[in-house]
Amino acid sequence: MKTISAIVIAKNEEKMIKECLASLSFCNEIIVIDNGSKDATLEIAEKTGARVFDFRTDDFFKLRNYGLEKAHGEWILYVDADERVPLRLKEEIESKILEESSFDAYKIKRKNY
Repeated sequence: MKTISAIVIAKNEEKMIKECLASLSFCNEIIVIDNGSKDATLEIAEKTGARVFDFRTDDFFKLRNYGLEKAHGEWILYVDADERVPLRLKEEIESKILEESSFDAYKIKRKNY
């Protein structure tokens, strides 16, 4: 099976991060890029077993690229701390990465509330 690295960029997300990371438990690797949290975000992420890196910048793309540099997976899943990967999406992601395909990327539609 191909491997998936989930990357979460976070700053002061102690209320959201635990549930987010739990929804990513199917990934081979979970990486949290912390952008200077002053709350318990780091501690919560570390307790879940995520690989946590402190990287501070105002440039969102630098944060994403830093996470990408740290990732080891063949596939990368970027998730915001306030997002969740429901079971149906998890199953769809797993089925797509198992397929032999010429695709290099997939776009996931989001439901905003």
